[in-house]
Amino acid sequence: MHATEKQVTMTAQLYDMRDRARRLLGDKYKQHMAELGKILKMTAERDKKDALSVAIEVCKKRELIGMDMMLVMAAAVELTEPTP
Repeated sequence: MHATEKQVTMTAQLYDMRDRARRLLGDKYKQHMAELGKILKMTAERDKKDALSVAIEVCKKRELIGMDMMLVMAAAVELTEPTP
């Protein structure tokens, strides 16, 4: 499977959001991501969707912007590929 330019761009943006969240939250990053990740994971399992789709829906439905959107998307990235 070959990734499209749009997919590559979106992936880069997601990793950038995670990196920014990690820098901004510092020592509180892991705890904050665990809390948000738990909610995303439970919702994803309930709705039979992947965590990223749920995160996108939450951001759109709640009209999240800025830091709030970044944290939700960073949590979705953490669920998909946890920080070592």
